[in-house]
Amino acid sequence: MLLWRGRGVELRDVSTGARVALSPDVVSLLAVFDRPLTAAAASRLLPAYRPKAVAAAVRALARMGALLPARRAAASRVEAFGDNVASALYHAACRDLRFLEGETAIAKFLRTQVASKPRPARFKRIAGARGLRLPDPRAASEDGLAFDRILRARRTTRDFSRRPVSLDDLAALVRGTWGQTGWLVDPVLGRLVAKTSPSAGALHPVEAYVLAWNVRGLRPGVYHYDVAGDALRRVRGGNPREAAIRAASGQRWVGGAAFLCVMTAVFARTLWKYRFESAYRTLWLDAGHLGQTFSLLATARGLGPFTTAAIQDSHLEQLLRLDGAREFPVYLCGAGMPARTKTSARPRALRAE
Repeated sequence: MLLWRGRGVELRDVSTGARVALSPDVVSLLAVFDRPLTAAAASRLLPAYRPKAVAAAVRALARMGALLPARRAAASRVEAFGDNVASALYHAACRDLRFLEGETAIAKFLRTQVASKPRPARFKRIAGARGLRLPDPRAASEDGLAFDRILRARRTTRDFSRRPVSLDDLAALVRGTWGQTGWLVDPVLGRLVAKTSPSAGALHPVEAYVLAWNVRGLRPGVYHYDVAGDALRRVRGGNPREAAIRAASGQRWVGGAAFLCVMTAVFARTLWKYRFESAYRTLWLDAGHLGQTFSLLATARGLGPFTTAAIQDSHLEQLLRLDGAREFPVYLCGAGMPARTKTSARPRALRAE
């Protein structure tokens, strides 16, 4: 990102925080790289500068990421995001965040940085506004009461037994969360996919990958859910348990579950219709809807669900063979057989400052 800083220009890498003040000479050098060039070719376009100085400046700019090799530039986020620059900057700045690991470090952070400060009010009440008590929920239908029990039973689970989850249960969760339920017909846009969760414009940009290591009837490995074929397609073999823990920023309890689902976003689906800057936030709204659907379905089948946004982007992109621009991870959810102990809803992943 280039920005004015005082009376000069600053180059800031939003993904690492690195900053460097730019002289007019460096700005002139960057200006010639509107297309792939070697350092020697750039030097010929800047005859007022010595070739060695140009080569040294090119190396320095490449080290801090201001200049990219042509093969990497092909996966430019700005280009992939349809020149949606604000979204590209936010996406780059929020990648690969470091999180605290271990109960001791987390407890110290909560004690010194959270509990030591006044807590905001838990609830809001508008003074002077008249109130109307809501009807007794027990008057609902049997179906309504049954669903209400599932809603009340839903809790984040972090303690699991070693019992495997059945393939039938996994299939029900994957199909019920990400599977197609039908078609919607728009007079202009044609057929749009219908699913159990809402999606902005019925565009459904979220894909699902399953890292399975304790599912009865399914070989351990990494799978992609093929919505059109209603099938899990194996993309990597081996036991992905440790990869799942690393994907969740080192949260060891994730390895006690049976599987982890990685939600990724294909932003081009959203940008096809919504090309404004705030379209980026709909990806997380969509993922949130899907995470709740997943959690309720898991609860209804007696499984212990969880969700987490503490993700390690680059690790997941390498694991799933994503380019990080046209498709990238946004959310994690998973489940296992709950242990016969009281589960905790306290967040276990805190960003390291």
